[in-house]
Amino acid sequence: MGSGKRVLRFIIWLGVVLFQLVMTQVVTFLFSLLVPGMGDLPQTRPVFFIVALGITFTIGIFLPGWLALSRRWLASEPRYAVRLVATLVGAYVPLLVAVIVYHPLEPGNPFFFISMLAGILGFHAPGWVIKKRTINNSASDRL
Repeated sequence: MGSGKRVLRFIIWLGVVLFQLVMTQVVTFLFSLLVPGMGDLPQTRPVFFIVALGITFTIGIFLPGWLALSRRWLASEPRYAVRLVATLVGAYVPLLVAVIVYHPLEPGNPFFFISMLAGILGFHAPGWVIKKRTINNSASDRL
């Protein structure tokens, strides 16, 4: 693959990541409009708040990623189930740490952004691992 194609693939990947970050915010905003009193949940019901945030972050990350994979914007194997589970784990682990470390949770908590980034990393990581495994298997087949 030429260096121009690599740069183009990287720019497309960066665009997908930015799209996923924006969509986490959009889905969370839409969810907050549907649930009355969402602003009070971090103090009154922090567990429900973390569950809701994890779900909205996962939806906001997975759906744009699914779209990018189905449209072939990303050159990776789909493996949707693995990506969904990795996104869930990536989104929830920092949120659970936030509940333990920060009490009560407040808007602008740094763990919210870390959770979004970890969810995005969880979505993209299976593609990187599968590529490496495929490259290693094809190299061993040639021997």
